[in-house]
Amino acid sequence: MNTFLRLSRYFLRYQWRIIAGLCSVAVMSLADTVSAFLVARLFAVLQQIQDFVQRGATVAMEVPVTIYGIRITSFAINGYDESFRLIALFAAAILGIVLIKVVFVYVREIVMSSVQQKLLMRFRLELFDNIVFFPARYFDSQKTGRIMSRITNDVNALEQSLFQMVEMAQNSVYAVIFATALFLTNWQLTIFTVVIFTISGIISRKFGDRIRSFSREITNTLADISSFLQEKINGIRIVKSFTREQHERKQFRQKVEHNYHFNMKIVRTVALLSPVNELFNTIVVALLVVFTAYLFIQGSMTIEMMISFLILITFLAKPVKAIGENIARLQKSLVSAGFIFDMLDLEKESMEEGASDDEGITEGRVEFRSVAFSYRPEAPALQGVSFTVQAGEKVALVGPSGSGKTTLVNLIPRFYEVDEGSIVIDGRDVRSLSLQRLRSRIAIVPQEVMLFGGTIYDNIRYGRLEATAAEIEEAARIANAAEFIAKLEKGYQTEVGERGVQLSGGQRQRIAIARAVLRDPKILLLDEATSALDAESELAVQEALDRLMQGRTSFIIAHRLSTVYRCDRILVLERGRIVEEGTHEELLKKDSGLYKRLYSLQSSEEGELESGGK
Repeated sequence: MNTFLRLSRYFLRYQWRIIAGLCSVAVMSLADTVSAFLVARLFAVLQQIQDFVQRGATVAMEVPVTIYGIRITSFAINGYDESFRLIALFAAAILGIVLIKVVFVYVREIVMSSVQQKLLMRFRLELFDNIVFFPARYFDSQKTGRIMSRITNDVNALEQSLFQMVEMAQNSVYAVIFATALFLTNWQLTIFTVVIFTISGIISRKFGDRIRSFSREITNTLADISSFLQEKINGIRIVKSFTREQHERKQFRQKVEHNYHFNMKIVRTVALLSPVNELFNTIVVALLVVFTAYLFIQGSMTIEMMISFLILITFLAKPVKAIGENIARLQKSLVSAGFIFDMLDLEKESMEEGASDDEGITEGRVEFRSVAFSYRPEAPALQGVSFTVQAGEKVALVGPSGSGKTTLVNLIPRFYEVDEGSIVIDGRDVRSLSLQRLRSRIAIVPQEVMLFGGTIYDNIRYGRLEATAAEIEEAARIANAAEFIAKLEKGYQTEVGERGVQLSGGQRQRIAIARAVLRDPKILLLDEATSALDAESELAVQEALDRLMQGRTSFIIAHRLSTVYRCDRILVLERGRIVEEGTHEELLKKDSGLYKRLYSLQSSEEGELESGGK
């Protein structure tokens, strides 16, 4: 119910369209009601004419047209020609009413469909707006496929929720108007009908409860399927290299069969609901016919009243039955709406809270003061880390895998918040700065470069969207990318492909460096960008990095220790603590130091590889 009410509030943002749509429905149902009375009156007139014909007498009578005892008009007919013209007039009136109804059907469809489409667009935008502002910690605990499922599968299912809610509103208007017309025709029969249809609604509710429970399982299995597909498609080369095609095929089959299992439960429930409703409604109609016939025989109901009542009860049965089915189907789709609202309610990063000026980051001096951080309470990632990096200084971070190098770097732009201590840039705690301002002064060049679908120009421009073409070309020149870009057929307008697959590793790295150059940051965070490149590409990328780091505070996560001699200082981390600090030469002088052991180990491994190559 909470989900339903919250979803309903979204409709209120388009209340005038909703009102226009429901007014159209009201006109349509009133048109049907008037048509029912006209048809009933027509049958009564035809019966009277038949009496004259059977007696062989000339038709001569007055035909009043009344609704609930109110005389609308009357016609005096004399002879068969006037009788035929009257019948034709009734037919024309019914046709005119139907034409009016058709116009409002069109209006209703346009207005109500526009509301549904606007709401779907709004949900997709709100979901993506939230996703891009979720903190990094959220993505550590969520599978990409499951997140994608929320904005694809669940929004698609939400479309059904919106459709069912619109249908329920429309059917409710139909039901109210037809029930009112029935009540004014014969209140005893109407009360009997309402009681019966209430029982029908309870039955539909029972079916709806079952459908809702199954739908939650279906939504979860679809998210699992999306996550599985995303993971395996991205890692298809690993699957093939280990010849695990049959294994993954079995895994996927299990997930699909699990989804099929719950889908069939819903199919069986819905399939049972329709005939149950059909049977129940048939019994109701049969009882009503018997009751109506009894009243007719007793003389308390005319043939005209009987015909109009039966037509109206037929009109009423359709929306009441539809409301029951709407409720059942809505239970299924509301599960997805609940998941969407859960995601919309998650805490987001506030980009604008904090200082609104640039005074906090003018030079790029970074200081860690007794910083502690952990992803899980039982496993601290950093403990009591303290150091200072002067503006423009190049600092390398080295240490065994899991020592906290990447974590330390991720704390500077506040991808995570420190548990204890503080990080200070140019004398100001980073928590006092807005994320927008803080991150606008920082650039990151990762080891595995992420390029977005689009052109080379678009990917470089991502560093500063308002940059001119001349500035983009200059950034490419500084990054040693201009030369290879000029050789491409379409130059800067060359499509890079998904994740940059159309470019080599070295080319992707230089595009990423150009993107960072264009940002013109005060602080650089570099995850050694040359470790996976060939010698020629490594040289070009290293030259670009040297230019990029000039005059900027730089943190370099070093995987190969042979590259750190260019740095002004080296911080050696082990188990989340800084255990050594100094220049390359100073650290090599420590006989029992961790840095010297790591350096010696890598040097011997590289020597063995070179010997093996010879």
